[in-house]
Formats: sequence, structure tokens, C-alpha cells
Amino acid sequence: MKKTEDQRSKVGTLLLCLAGVCWLGGCSWNGPSALEQDYGNSVRSNVAQSILNPRAGLNDTPAVGLSPTAAVNEKEHYDKTFKGEEKKPAEMKISY
Repeated sequence: MKKTEDQRSKVGTLLLCLAGVCWLGGCSWNGPSALEQDYGNSVRSNVAQSILNPRAGLNDTPAVGLSPTAAVNEKEHYDKTFKGEEKKPAEMKISY
């Protein structure tokens, strides 16, 4: 009779643990992430664009953008943001 009670308590503990794991697993799922919801949209967009204009890839003209001088100025400004300005040491003036 002792063995039957021990087996029942072991089975009960096992079932309780299994129910707890299932409950935690069910509560932790929040649905698809933003990455999963967006998965494949870029490919579908490119396929749709190629259907609309299949010869677009053969166009050799460059995209219109900044003029070369404006691009150089922007790049120089961008590069300057990474260079730290040299701080001058504080000068103390003593007057008599």
C-alpha cells in the first residue's frame, strides 16, 4: 500500500510540473514579432516593381543626387564630427 501512495504522489508531482511548464509556455508567447510580420515584404516589393517595369535594371543613367561639390562638403562635415576638438587648457591670470 505504501508503494501505491508513493507512485501516486510521484505521478501527481510530475503532472503538476508538466501543467506548470505548459502554463508558462502558453503565457510567454506574444504572437509574431515585428521582424516576422515584415518577413518577405522587400522581396514581394521588388518582384512587383520588376513586373511593372522589367527593363528598369538595364537603365545605365545614374540616380540623381547631390552635386559633387555638395557631396564633398557633406563628407568633410561628417568626418569632422569624429575628430574631437582640442581643448585648450584653462588659463589662470593672476593680477597684483
